[in-house]
Amino acid sequence: MKADWTLAEAGAGRGAVIHHAPPRFEAFWTSGDAGAAGIDGPRWSDAGSGGGADSLHIFGFQWRDPCPDAPAFERLMREAAAVIDAWIASRL
Repeated sequence: MKADWTLAEAGAGRGAVIHHAPPRFEAFWTSGDAGAAGIDGPRWSDAGSGGGADSLHIFGFQWRDPCPDAPAFERLMREAAAVIDAWIASRL
């Protein structure tokens, strides 16, 4: 895992993702269509293969630095998704 990231289980089918380099934030993540059903508020989602089972949702953002503009936010979320995917794969 990249040094700028920490991932952990957060209970209730969720994980926690923390980015330690600017822009610093903490958020929850879940996967699959069922996990998305219980999310209120803003979220970033990746459809995965498109079948729903491996979709990824990042939500509940708590920013320690200003939230980046849209292109930088998208890059950051893509990096977070790659880190989360690697974390999931390491546990299979």
